[in-house]
This record gives sequence, C-alpha cells and structure tokens, in this order.
Amino acid sequence: MLKHLISLSLCFSCTVMAQDAIQAKLANQSILLDITTPTADSYVVVGERGHILLGHTLTDSVQVGVPTKATLTAVTHVGQELWAVGHDYSILHSSDVGNTWTVQYQDPAKERPLLDVLFFDAQHGIVAGAYGSFMRTRDGGQTWQSELHASLLHPDDIAYLEEVREVDGEEFYLEELSSILPHLNRLHYDGSTLYLAGEAGMLAKSNNAGLSWERVDIDYEGSFFDIVKAGKYLIVGGLRGNLFIQEQGQDWRKIDLCHTSSINSLLVKNEQVTALSNNGYIAVIDYTLLDDEPTCTDPQVHVIQNADKISILNAASVNNTMIAVTTSGIARLLNKQ
Repeated sequence: MLKHLISLSLCFSCTVMAQDAIQAKLANQSILLDITTPTADSYVVVGERGHILLGHTLTDSVQVGVPTKATLTAVTHVGQELWAVGHDYSILHSSDVGNTWTVQYQDPAKERPLLDVLFFDAQHGIVAGAYGSFMRTRDGGQTWQSELHASLLHPDDIAYLEEVREVDGEEFYLEELSSILPHLNRLHYDGSTLYLAGEAGMLAKSNNAGLSWERVDIDYEGSFFDIVKAGKYLIVGGLRGNLFIQEQGQDWRKIDLCHTSSINSLLVKNEQVTALSNNGYIAVIDYTLLDDEPTCTDPQVHVIQNADKISILNAASVNNTMIAVTTSGIARLLNKQ
C-alpha cells in the first residue's frame, strides 16, 4: 500500500517540464519502489525523485542519469529493453539494460501516477495506474494509445453508466467513465491470461492481452496491491494484511497473517508464496498445503517481522541473494525461504 500512498500523495506536486533526476549520494538509501532483473546477475531499481540504480550485489549499486525528477513506481524488462513508469504520467525507456534513459511519454496535466507496466514482448506493452489509467503500445513505446475499460467496474456502476449514455450521450458517458474507474495497481501475466488487481476489491482477468476484461468475484471491498497465478492457484494481497487464495474451481480462502500491515508484493517460488508488507513483515506460505481456514499459527504459514520494521515494497533474486527495495533503500531480504 505504501507504494500507492506515495504515488497518490505526490501526484499533485508534478513538475510541468521534464528535468534530470537529482544525483544523490544516498540514493541507495532513499525510497525505492520496484526492482527488475534484466540478467541473472544484475538488477535495476526505481524510486522517488526519478532515482534509477543499477547493481550486481547488495553494495555495488550505481545511480544513472534519468531525464525526469518524477517518482518512478514500477519497472520491467524484455531482454535489454527496459521501461519504467511513475508520476507525471511518465513512461521512460532504456535500450541498453538501464544505462541510459529517454522519456517516451509524459503528461503532468493528468495529475495522476502510473503504477505498473508490463510488456508481452519488445513491441507490445501496457501501463496501468490511478483512476483507471490504461495505455497500450504496439511499437515498443514510440506511440501510446489510451484505453477506458468499463468492464472493470462493478455491475451497478456499469448499469449507471449505460443510463448516462442513453440520457446524456457518448461524450458525457466517457467523461463520467474516466472519473469513476478504480485505481489499477498491479498487472500479472502467466503466459496466457492477464490479471489485474486494483482498488475497492477489483480483480479482473483477460484472455486477449487486456483488450477486454472479466471481473473476478471476491467477497472483499478493500484495495488489492498484487496478484499472482501459481499453477492452479490465484493469490491476491492488499490492504491491512488481507491475503486470499483460490484453488481453481474452489471458493476463496483468507489467510490470516496475524498483522494488519498492507501487503505490497507477492513472490512465488517452489510452491511457496512470500508476502512482502509494510512495517517489515514477511510471510512465507506453503500454499499447496493450507488448511481450510489458515492462520499464522499453522505450520504452513511462517510470519516474521524485521527488527528495523522498514516497509518492503518488492524483491528479486540476484546472484543467489534476495535483493529488496524498501522505504530505506536497497536491503537484503531475510526470510525462511
């Protein structure tokens, strides 16, 4: 949740003109929000004030020049091509594994952040963000087209919008649609199905790369900040430590983590899911062995809290070390995996 609070609270201090990111001696100790691994032995992290750092180990990260001061919320890669998104409706691109960056798209006037980016291949990608923001490129980011997806709304809202369209016309319908769409927080692609997690209990899936969506029903109205598919299981996490799992064809089960810190990211490996949360909480769950009503006292659920209680936003494995991005910079992720 912290990533999204940072994104939304800073949205209204957007700069009108793109400026170079501040070169900071302590950038590796600043608020960092996402990480990707373009090679097996390297990582790229992004964060506040346009900070982008490259590294191979916990201690050798180097800040690179970036043509924006906008806070960057997410980063992804396809081979040597990288894209990062963030405030000022910014999309940045690198074609050399993150060493140099250019602005592909930026629109501070929208006063909303982009929160995630996903590329299916080096040409076809999508971005998502606050207030239903959604754009697509089919040429590697040279051009981007906005999309509005009414199917992401609750059925009651869809019915209301159809009345608006009938009474007030298409122009007002589109204006109203863009004002009531939820925040779109996280994208996940399992190779065939695209998943989306968002505000107000919004979960959705798409079998055509997000051109159309089908909502996933769940009895929860809080925000979700990550969603992952692991075999026959769908796992979602979000506000106040809420974590749910659904085996294909079965009902949702809530996993009680015995804390109320919001879950920022979910990592899946070896039939375990790791939930990274605010206040230094890390939960490792053997999701194939869970009871019907699992809690933190079950042997399949292992919950620890780091002594520093620093919020963990995401993590990735680099050279057999789990590198985490946190509100205090780059750190080693210590857990029971």
